[in-house]
Amino acid sequence: MKKISKNVLLVSSVGLAGSAFAVTNTHPVFAASNAATNANSSQDVASAQTQVNEAQKEVDQTQSQLNAAESQLSTANNNLDQKNANLQNAKEAVDNANSKVASASRYNSFIQSNLSQAQSDLDSANKDYQDAVKDNQDQQRTVADAQSDFKEKNNQLDEIHKKNSDINAQIDSVNSDINNYQSQISDLQKTKDELSPKLDAAQEALNAKQPKIDAATQDLQNAQKDLGEATSTNEQFTLPQSYIDYVTGKSTDWDTAKNDLQEAAASHTYPFTAGDASDNVYDDPSALSDSDRKRLNLYVKNLIDSINSQVGSTNKMTVTDGSLELAKRYTQEYQNSNYVFRKYNAIKSASSIMGLDEYAVTGYDIAANRQVTGWSQVATNGYVHTYYDYGTTNMSEITKAAFDLVTQQLADPSNYKNITDSNGYFSVAVTTQDDKFYVCLLTINPSGLPNSFGTKEVLPVSKEEIATKEDTVKKAQTTLDQVKNDASAEQSTYDQLQSQNQELDQQISDLHAKINDGQNSINGLRSQIEDDTFAKADVKQAVVALSQAQFVAQMAATKVQNAEASLNAAQSILSSAKQDATLATNELDKEESDLNNVKQKLQAAQQAYDSASKAQSDASKNVDYLKQQLETAKKKLAHAKAELVLAQTKQNTDNKQKSDNSNTKKDANNSKSSSSTTGKQTTTKKKSTKKATAKKKTTKKKATKKLTKKTIKKSSKKAKSTKKTTKKKVAKKVKKAKKVVVASSKFTSLKGSKKAFVGKWKKAKSVSGYQVRYSTASSMKKAKTKSTKATKLKVSGLKSKKKYYVQLRSYRKLSNKTYYSAWTKAKTVKTR
Repeated sequence: MKKISKNVLLVSSVGLAGSAFAVTNTHPVFAASNAATNANSSQDVASAQTQVNEAQKEVDQTQSQLNAAESQLSTANNNLDQKNANLQNAKEAVDNANSKVASASRYNSFIQSNLSQAQSDLDSANKDYQDAVKDNQDQQRTVADAQSDFKEKNNQLDEIHKKNSDINAQIDSVNSDINNYQSQISDLQKTKDELSPKLDAAQEALNAKQPKIDAATQDLQNAQKDLGEATSTNEQFTLPQSYIDYVTGKSTDWDTAKNDLQEAAASHTYPFTAGDASDNVYDDPSALSDSDRKRLNLYVKNLIDSINSQVGSTNKMTVTDGSLELAKRYTQEYQNSNYVFRKYNAIKSASSIMGLDEYAVTGYDIAANRQVTGWSQVATNGYVHTYYDYGTTNMSEITKAAFDLVTQQLADPSNYKNITDSNGYFSVAVTTQDDKFYVCLLTINPSGLPNSFGTKEVLPVSKEEIATKEDTVKKAQTTLDQVKNDASAEQSTYDQLQSQNQELDQQISDLHAKINDGQNSINGLRSQIEDDTFAKADVKQAVVALSQAQFVAQMAATKVQNAEASLNAAQSILSSAKQDATLATNELDKEESDLNNVKQKLQAAQQAYDSASKAQSDASKNVDYLKQQLETAKKKLAHAKAELVLAQTKQNTDNKQKSDNSNTKKDANNSKSSSSTTGKQTTTKKKSTKKATAKKKTTKKKATKKLTKKTIKKSSKKAKSTKKTTKKKVAKKVKKAKKVVVASSKFTSLKGSKKAFVGKWKKAKSVSGYQVRYSTASSMKKAKTKSTKATKLKVSGLKSKKKYYVQLRSYRKLSNKTYYSAWTKAKTVKTR
C-alpha cells in the first residue's frame, strides 16, 4: 500500500471541507452554524501559528547548540593538533637523546674496550711475570733435584753390590732344601708301590657287589620319580581374606586385595621342587612329553579349583582328551608360524584343524626367559636376524610360569573373572619364540562343539595309587640299604687302603710343590741380581743433568727481571685507561639521565594527546547528535508551517463564503418587496441565481484547492533548500574537524631467517593495526604490503641470501574511514 504524507492528507481534508462548506451555506438548515464555523477557523490559525513559533524556537535553540558544539569541535581539533605537535616534538627530543646516549655508549664501549685491553695486557704481563717467577723456582728445584739425584744414584750403586751378595747366599740355601725334598719323595714312592697290589685286590672284591648296589639305586630313583610325578599336580594356593572379600562383594578395597594377593603369590611354595627326580629337563620347552603336558594341565586345574572353592564359585574348569589335543595342535601351529600375531594365528589354525569355531577358544599367555648361552646376528637382504644358543629349561620353571599366569589374571580387576567365572573345558600349552618361552591358558566354550571333540575328562592320580607308589619307594630304599650293608666289609677295606694311598699321593704332591716353589724362588732371586754397569751409567748421567740444570736456572733468573719491567709498564697504561673510563661512564650516565627526562616528557605529551583525542572524538559525536536533532526540529517546523497555511486558507475561504451569503440574502429581500411579476419570470430568475451561485462556488473551490497545493509545494521546496544548505555547511565543518593524527611506531628488531624475515615493533596507542611493506629496491619500487594487528610479523616465501628494504606504518579506522601514519625510514635485512 502506497504511503501518503501527512501534508497531502491535510490538503485533501481542506478540499473536502471547502466543498462541504459551499453546500451547507446555501442550505437553510446549516445557515445557523456558520458563525460557529468561522470562530473555529480563527482558533485553528492561532493554534497553528503557536506550533510554528514553538517549532521555530526549537530550531533556533538546536542551531545555537550546534554552533556552540561545532565551535567546541574546532577548539578540540586545534588542541589535538597542538598536542600532536607537542608529541612529535617530544618524540624528536627522545630520538635526539637516544642518539646522544648511543654515541656516548659507543664512546664508552670504545673506552671500556681500551680498558679491557689494558687490563688484558696487564693480566698477560702479570701472568708472564708469575710464569717467569714460577719457572725460576722450578729451575732452582730442578738444580736441587739434580743434586739429590746424583747422591741417590751413587748410593744405589753401593746398594746393588751389597744386594747381589745377599741373593747368592739365599740361592745356595734353597738348592740344599730341594735336594732334601727329592730324597723324601723317593722314600714315599717305595711305600706306595708296596700298597698298590693290596688296593687292587680290595677294588676287585668291591666291584663284585657293585652291580647289585647300582640296580637298587636305579630302582629307588625310578620309584621316587614316579611318586613325584603323581603328587606334583596337587597344587593348593591360599588366597588372602581381603581378596576373597573383594571378589565375593564384601569389600570394595581393590588396592589392599591386590597387594595381599601379590604378597601371597611371592611367598608361595610350589609342589614342583627344582632338581628333584620328577623335575624333568628340556632343551626345548615346547617339546613337552605327553605325561608332562598332562601333569602341567592337572596342576593348573587343581590350582584353579582351589581358588574357586575359596571364593564360593561353583564353576568348573575341566581338562579333557580333546582340550589336551587342542593344546598340542596350538603348540605345533605356533612353532610353525612366522606371523606377527602368532598366538591368534595359532588359535585360529588349531581350532580349524579340530573343527572348532575360532571364537569359541580364548587364549591368555605369559612370557618367561629362556636360558641363553650365546647369540649371533646375520644380515640377509638388508634385515638383521638374531640366532640364539639355548641352555636347558626345567619342568619346575614351566610350572612356575603357569602359576604366575593364573595369579596375573587374578591381579587384574577386569580379568580375574576369566578364572573364577569360567565354566567349560581348558588346557595349557607351552611355546617358544626367540629368548622367551610362553605358557598359554586356552579356554573352550563347551556349547556347539563337534562330535569329534573328545570330552572325556582327564583325571589326576588317585590317593590309592599315590599310597601304592609311596610303598614302592619305601621298599626300594630298604633294598638299597640291605645291598649296601652286605658290601660294607669290602667297602671298609677298600676305603682304608684308598685313604692310605691318597695320603701318600698327597705327601708326594706336597714335596713336588715345595721343589717347584724352590725352583721358582731361585729363578726369582737370580732375576733380582743387578748389573752395576747401568748404575754406573746412571751416576755419570746425573752429573751431566746437574750441570745443565744449573745453566737453565741462570737463564730463568734473567727472564724474571725482564718480565718485572714489562709488568710495571702495563700497570701505568691501565691506570690511565681507568681514568678515561671513569670520564666516559660519567658522560654516559648524564646522557641516560637526560634521556629519562625527555622520556617522561614524551609520556606526558602522549597522555595529553590521548586526552585531546578523546575530547575531539566526544565533540565530534556531540556535533553529529545535534545535527540529527536540528534535522528533526526543521521537519517539525516545516510541518507546522504547512498546517498554518492550511488553517489560513480555510479561514479566508470561510470569510469569503460569509460575505457571499450576506449578499445573497439582501438580493432575496429586495426581490420580495418589488412589484409582482409573472410566475414564469420569477421561476426563471431563481434558476438563473442558483446557477450563478453554484458556478461561483465551484470556481472558488478550485482556486482554494490550487492555492493550497501551491503554498504547500513552495513551503516544502523552501524547507528542502534550507536543509540542503545546512547539510553543506555542516559537512564542510565536519570535513575540516576530522583531521585525525595516527600514532606511529618503529622497528625494535628486524632479523633474517631462511627465505624469510621477522620484524618486531613497539605498540602504538589508539591504532587499529600496522602495515609492513618490503622491496628489493631502495626506492620501494614494486613493494609488497602485509597488514597485521599484532606487533610482530613474519614474511616468508622470499628469495634466499637476498637484501630487502622494509618500512612500517600504523593505521586507524574511524567512521568507516582509514587513516595512516607516515612510512618509517627504510631498514635493510638479509635472508638466509
